Amino acid sequence: MSGLTVIEGAHIATVDAADTEYADGHVVLDGGRIVAVGPGPAPAQVGGGVRVDGSGCLVTPGLVNTHHHLYQWLTRGLAQDSTLFGWLTTLYPIWARIDAPAVHAAAAANLGWLALSGCTTTTDHHYVFPRDMGDCLEAEITAAARIGVRFHPTRGSMDLGRSQGGLPPDDVVEDRDRILAETESAIDRWHDTSFDAMTRIAVAPCSPFSVTPELMRESAELARRRRVARALRPPERLGSQALRGDGYRSGPLPDVERPPGRRHRARPGAARRFRTGGYGGRRCRVERGRSARR
Repeated sequence: MSGLTVIEGAHIATVDAADTEYADGHVVLDGGRIVAVGPGPAPAQVGGGVRVDGSGCLVTPGLVNTHHHLYQWLTRGLAQDSTLFGWLTTLYPIWARIDAPAVHAAAAANLGWLALSGCTTTTDHHYVFPRDMGDCLEAEITAAARIGVRFHPTRGSMDLGRSQGGLPPDDVVEDRDRILAETESAIDRWHDTSFDAMTRIAVAPCSPFSVTPELMRESAELARRRRVARALRPPERLGSQALRGDGYRSGPLPDVERPPGRRHRARPGAARRFRTGGYGGRRCRVERGRSARR
């Protein structure tokens, strides 16, 4: 075996099905894979490599972060006592001017803190792509490579501007054809299907108050065709659902699958169909910078 790293003398919490723990154990890594875990020192046949004294430390599997907006670290602390919509409408004009270097800096700082907390795999829901401001998705992907975390960012999107009944200003949203083309381009460039992949791309329309039903359906079709993951952030508050307008009378879940132009109420099992249809829903708890202080 080559390229080994051996951690010994640590308390090991395997988090396996049996919740196995070793008060004094070892973990052996070969490159990017864990190849052995057990009690006491590493087996004698494991020679060479880098030895790490884990005395007094706890070793666990890396944590997985399933929802984030890395670029929003740029505006942490602003409008944090506002309602969700008040916070968004305050910050949309600022986010409309972010560029790739700013996104890279925010992502690197944020991912660094995640890594220090024990997170080794994270996603990010990035949905603001100002024109002529550089490649913001590339900026955060290169930041993740710099920090060394496994990264599953989403190519988010908004196409429902204020003039059409949405919440974001028109200069923050994108044309639907551009969104779909840019999303497919991101998959072509960055999505890695290998077992040890460090980067994979998902498709993620932002939220029903900023996305048209057409984009919702076409994004789902694109993701199915390219065999990539999908994510959607459903409305969390009554105000969010009230704003959605004529295109979304039934709440967020049935919109993913229903035929164009058809309306119906959400029926029992809609949440299950939402998940099994391929969309993953996540609630954002840290967007305004308050949860981190609790």
